[in-house]
Amino acid sequence: MDVLLLTQCKYLKLVDQGSSEVPSDQSAQRHQTQLDSIFKLLEEAIGTFVKNELKKIQKVLSPDYPECLESQREDEEMLNGADEEQRRSSREAFLKITLHFLRTMKQEDLADRLQTSKRILTDLT
Repeated sequence: MDVLLLTQCKYLKLVDQGSSEVPSDQSAQRHQTQLDSIFKLLEEAIGTFVKNELKKIQKVLSPDYPECLESQREDEEMLNGADEEQRRSSREAFLKITLHFLRTMKQEDLADRLQTSKRILTDLT
């Protein structure tokens, strides 16, 4: 199951659990607990997304990149249209962030290579 979808399901369960009537102090505490839980799930989902995207970027920059291409395409074919478009948009944004950080780290060569490979990366997503 997609990490983002799993996070959304967990969020909906948290919202359902918090819908009962309770005194305001308890309600505020429950709201804060739910908010903490939601942000923990969000942190996990974003962390997983970042790790997966960095692995893909690393593959693109590796010397044996063409060998990795087919397996990545097979993974991506399982998405439906709306999910695919959202994922593509997220990946493009992450790619821009990665380029920014590489340049900030004075890794111009890697950033340039990644920028050149950007079309390949966005075609894969």
